[in-house]
Amino acid sequence: MTYLNFYARFYTSFQKAGEAIKSILRFYPAKLYLVAILLLQIASWVQALFIRRRLSGDFLILHYNIDFGVDLVGSPDKIFFYPLIGLVVAVVNIFLVSTFARRKESQFITHLFFGSAVVFGIFLSLALLAIFLINFR
Repeated sequence: MTYLNFYARFYTSFQKAGEAIKSILRFYPAKLYLVAILLLQIASWVQALFIRRRLSGDFLILHYNIDFGVDLVGSPDKIFFYPLIGLVVAVVNIFLVSTFARRKESQFITHLFFGSAVVFGIFLSLALLAIFLINFR
């Protein structure tokens, strides 16, 4: 009996999530935001992979400060934390939009959360570009 209760709750929550996604996609700018978020995520993962493959040493400069110079050095695999953080921000913002999509002011909230995810993705790509320039120029 417990299994059936769990399955019923899982199925109901899955249906509600599907309805929330459909309500988000009815709003045309949300489609554009999602495409932009997806493209920026792909770009950040490609940038991180490019940096990792091009590196020949054991250390990678992960942060540079104008006042102090290099202040964060790590293993080359730590470059993947940057796009991972971007993915977490994007998923959390999509979850928050789907949570608040049932309200009247959902269009404003959609612009707010998706816009912030796009801006974060742009800054993330710029940070990865700076890391590339610091390490290879």
